[in-house]
Amino acid sequence: MVNDANYNAPMTTFDPTSTATGTPLNAHTACPCCGERSAQVIANKDGKTGDALLTVSCNRCGLGRIDPLPSDQELADWYATQYRQAYKSAVQPALRHVLRAGRNAQWRWQWLCQNTDARWSDTDLRSQRSLDIGSSSGEFVYLLQTLGFQAKGIEPHAGYATYAQSMLGIPVNNSTLQQGLASETASSLDLISMFHVLEHLAEPVAALRTIGGKLKAKGLLYIEVPNATRLCSPDYMFFRAHTLYFTGPTLRHLLETAGFQLLAQSPDDSDNLSVVAQFVGGEGAESAAMAITDASHSLVTAHRARRWLPYLVQQLQDGQPLRKWRTRQEEKRSAAQYANGLALLDDLYGKKAA
Repeated sequence: MVNDANYNAPMTTFDPTSTATGTPLNAHTACPCCGERSAQVIANKDGKTGDALLTVSCNRCGLGRIDPLPSDQELADWYATQYRQAYKSAVQPALRHVLRAGRNAQWRWQWLCQNTDARWSDTDLRSQRSLDIGSSSGEFVYLLQTLGFQAKGIEPHAGYATYAQSMLGIPVNNSTLQQGLASETASSLDLISMFHVLEHLAEPVAALRTIGGKLKAKGLLYIEVPNATRLCSPDYMFFRAHTLYFTGPTLRHLLETAGFQLLAQSPDDSDNLSVVAQFVGGEGAESAAMAITDASHSLVTAHRARRWLPYLVQQLQDGQPLRKWRTRQEEKRSAAQYANGLALLDDLYGKKAA
């Protein structure tokens, strides 16, 4: 059970029967991308706890969000102490989670290389400076460091940041996004990565513009977020820890509104949406802010289509339960061979002992 005790964003009492999926309403807080208040209801409860939680789709740009949005301070207080153990049931990662995160880090690096015209193969990586925002237990930071990057991270959870520092010996700053970025010099970074972070923010445009100011002229922003229209159970998608919900079009629109130019992107039907972008500044932001990109409410349509019986039948037909069980067992067996996370990642990344 998720403990949301330290994150209680102000919520106006509402009647679930009057907030069915597709119901039009004027939201308590404006859309953080385009400023529109008119919206449609997507869901009216937290899928993990069953508590009342209103999630809406913007009438102007289609971005999904919880309503009302929490303040930055409320989010910072919760993520500093509660988030990792609430969703992983631990203050530091289990070895099998380190293995999974390490494999994900390798896949993400491969995707970046494949989608940036082999940019990194012609570059002396020892001259490249990177920052991973929301670096968790540090697997991607450690991979980049192994490859030669001057790599560091920002992680708001004290336990996971301490693990990355003490176990992996990497510079992961235990701070909020705002605090961590404030310590970075303008136009100093070649790569900033954010994996499953953007959906946790309340003021994404301001955050992205600050991030853009820290990138060099040809620096890259690499983002991955969950696709909120993907196939899942009726109760899986919407919960308090995620403040924002993205489709391919709304993710692109948000980045353009913040002044970024898209260089590469994953297909819109991917389970996770990946993009690489460069910061170009104000002109892109002004034109994007005037556009209406997706008022079709694809999040509402997708949520209406989620039903338990079709979902379970699809899962069984695809062999998902057995596949997931086998994957977990393989992760446990493989991770059990190692004394600690450092030894595991060194072997996974092919790092030679000094």
